[in-house]
Amino acid sequence: SDPGSRFPLEAAQDLDIGRNSIQEYSISPENEYFSVSYGSHSENDRSVELTLKKPLDREEQAEMSFSVIAVDGGSPPRSGTTHVNIIVLDVNDNAPVFTEKIYVGKVLENSPEGTVVLSVLATDQDAGVNGEISYQLRQAVGQSDHPFTIDSMSGEIKLTRPLDFEAVETHELSVRATDGGGLSTVCKVLVEVVDVNDNAPELVVSSFSSPLPENTAPGTVVALFTVRDRDSGANGKISCALEDQLFFSLRPAYKNYYELVTVSALDHREEQSEMGFSFIAVDGGSPPRSGTTQVHVVVLDVNDNAPIFSQEEYIGQVLENMPEGSVVLSVLATDQDAGVNGDVSY
Repeated sequence: SDPGSRFPLEAAQDLDIGRNSIQEYSISPENEYFSVSYGSHSENDRSVELTLKKPLDREEQAEMSFSVIAVDGGSPPRSGTTHVNIIVLDVNDNAPVFTEKIYVGKVLENSPEGTVVLSVLATDQDAGVNGEISYQLRQAVGQSDHPFTIDSMSGEIKLTRPLDFEAVETHELSVRATDGGGLSTVCKVLVEVVDVNDNAPELVVSSFSSPLPENTAPGTVVALFTVRDRDSGANGKISCALEDQLFFSLRPAYKNYYELVTVSALDHREEQSEMGFSFIAVDGGSPPRSGTTQVHVVVLDVNDNAPIFSQEEYIGQVLENMPEGSVVLSVLATDQDAGVNGDVSY
C-alpha cells in the first residue's frame, strides 16, 4: 500500500456531550508505520482513520500490534482504549534467490540413467503461492542436447543417459527458478564428468621396414609406433613393452612415439627366416586395460655362407679302358643361403 493510504476505524462512544465528549485519539506505543487522525466531516459524522506513514514490508514485519486511545476533554480527562492488530498481506515483491550463484557437481561417466548429479535450491521471502518455486532446466547456448533432467519441485538434477568423458568433459547448464507470481531468477550449473578407464590403449604403426637383410646393423630402426589412450590421468598413462625375444628392443622416441630397433645382427636367417612377436601397451587404470599389435619381420638372405661339400675327400675307381664320358664318381656341395646365393656350380 502507498504511504498516505487511509484505513477507517470505528469511533469510540462517549455519552457526555460538548467539551466532555471525545476530543482526540493517539497511538500507544508510537508506531513508525501508522498515525491516527480524528476528523469531522459534519457535526454528526466524526471519523477515525489510521494513516500509513511509510511503506510496509511483510518480509521484515508481517504483524504489528498497538493500542488506539480516545481521550475526552473533561477535567480530569477520561480515556478509552482498543487494541489494534495489523496483519500485513503479502504481494509478490521478491524474486526467488538461489543459495549459490554457480553449482558444481561431479559424476562418473559410467553412472547409470537416473543418477542424481546435484540439487539446486532457491528461496523466496514471499508467502503462499508467491513463495512457491518451480525449477526449469535450460541448456547453454551452443551446446548440443544435454543428458540431464530436473525435478521441477525438488531441484534434483538427474542423468537421462550415460555420459562420455572423451566426448564432453564439462556440461554447462542453467536453471531458472520461478515463483507462483511469475518472478524468476537463473543460476549456472557446471557438471564435471569424471573419467573411468573405459578405453584401451590404441597402437598405430606409423612406419615399418620389412623384409630386413640378415646383416642389418644393430641399432637400426625397423618401425615407428604411436600409442594413445583417450582416458585421462592415470587411466591414460601408458607403458609399452615387447614380448621376450633376442633381436629387437623398444625405445621411446618423443611424446607418444616409440621406435623398434635391432639389438643384434639378424645373421640366423638359415635357422629363422621370419620373426613374429607382439608390441603391448598397458594403461595405469585399475584394473588396467591393454592393447596389442602383432609385428612380423621377414629376414632377407645375404651371401654369407660358402658351399660345403658333403665329404672332405671323394675316392673313385676307373678302368683304364673305360670310354670317354663314363661316370667315375659324383661330388655334392650345398649352400645354406637362399635363391641365387644358394645355387652351386662346379
